[in-house]
Amino acid sequence: MKNLILAIRKSLSARLSLCVVGFVAIFFMAALLVMFYYARTAVKKEALAKSEAALDGMIQQIDNRLRTVEKASINIHWNVEHHVNEPATLQYLTRKMLDSNPSIVGCAIALDPSFCEDKDCQTLFCSYRGTDSISMSDHFGNRPYTEQEWYSLPYSTGEAQWSDPTIENLRGGYPIMGYSIPIRQHERVIGVFVSAISLEWLSHTIEAARPFPRTFCSLMNQSGAFIIHPDSSYLQARTIYEQLEEYPDQNLQQLTDVMLKGNTGHMSLTLYGAPSYVFYKPYRNTGWTANIVSLKSDVFDTYDRLLKRMILIMAGGMLVLLLYCSYYIHFQLRPLRMLDLSAQRLAAGHFDKPIADSYRKDEVGALQKSFRAMQRSLGRYLATIEQRKTVLDRQNDALRVAREKVREADRLKSVFVHNMTGQMVQPVTRINTLVDTISKEHDHLKHEEVAEMVNEMAEHTHSVTQLLDKTIEVSLNNQTVNPDDNTNT
Repeated sequence: MKNLILAIRKSLSARLSLCVVGFVAIFFMAALLVMFYYARTAVKKEALAKSEAALDGMIQQIDNRLRTVEKASINIHWNVEHHVNEPATLQYLTRKMLDSNPSIVGCAIALDPSFCEDKDCQTLFCSYRGTDSISMSDHFGNRPYTEQEWYSLPYSTGEAQWSDPTIENLRGGYPIMGYSIPIRQHERVIGVFVSAISLEWLSHTIEAARPFPRTFCSLMNQSGAFIIHPDSSYLQARTIYEQLEEYPDQNLQQLTDVMLKGNTGHMSLTLYGAPSYVFYKPYRNTGWTANIVSLKSDVFDTYDRLLKRMILIMAGGMLVLLLYCSYYIHFQLRPLRMLDLSAQRLAAGHFDKPIADSYRKDEVGALQKSFRAMQRSLGRYLATIEQRKTVLDRQNDALRVAREKVREADRLKSVFVHNMTGQMVQPVTRINTLVDTISKEHDHLKHEEVAEMVNEMAEHTHSVTQLLDKTIEVSLNNQTVNPDDNTNT
């Protein structure tokens, strides 16, 4: 990682590429955030509308299924009322009901026991759909039929209605629901005609209305029992309130209360551990409530998939942009790298290697041309300096030779002066001695002795004078003298 950071710091093209890609990434991120915010709002609105439409479609399908049963029951009911005194016909009509309507799993004609007290006739005629065939029975449920809801409510109210779900024990026990129509004779209710359907069958037929793969539909009656539910265990005549007592959930409790009041709308809550939307609506005037539960992950599935694809596309685009910028900037900076190498060669003293000319018209091309002109100027200047250096070297050599000669001449002069001075010591000393002798003993000396001393002093003076004249002459004329020259005057 450190090597990568160092490489980026040393590479201008890498830094420029990262700056460009970073700016573009920030710009795109801001644009995408704004776009996806509005897209999420639009997707949510569309998904909610789709779920509401699916709820309406589910209600329509339920209505179609139930109305089919109602119409079939009404058609047979007319024959039942006209043959209440014919037991064989009544049994035949229950079987015919099953033969004509595959969706009906059971049909029963239950007469008021008081209606048959003086006739000693059969009061219950029942046919049910078995595994492979239609069978007949003389009972319907575990309790007397007069105590069962499908019989007691229509008999007491005198109106046709759907009964609450119950468990049918004729072939193993499964939840059913029946449509009951009172049987009248002379304006008096003498029995009930009921057609039963399987709630599992009804639930499976409604699943086609699901707007999303994991959406499920349900239908509850006014007591909270499920009439339709994809999980058959919820159809076992248990109400939702019993389930809430076992597994308390405040949000679900609130939702249930709102739905069973006959309201229409939707609610967001966590259901079975998954965030969901629940859409609910009353079904006709029955007091039942239809609802659709859609997972939020399904509602926003299109949005999430689009977001993931856009992130992948953006990441790929940023990578391609980074590679392109790196290559392009690297290509554009190639003349600068060439200039850097040329500068290093110039710093090392290699002025003879020319810099390639540039055909570019931008600043880099101008810099390369200027650098090339600078190299030429430096070459010419250094050539001039080299020539002048050669001349100066020659002059220095000549001056060095002359200086050696001067130094040699100075040395010879010094030796000569030293010799001359040495030659003048004896005459000067003798003159000094003679002068002292004359000055001290002139009264005792003879005239001849004094004259002889004076002549000797004159000779020595003449010798010193000659030596001084020769020394001055050599100094003025730069003459080379022989240091061993002992010429005496």
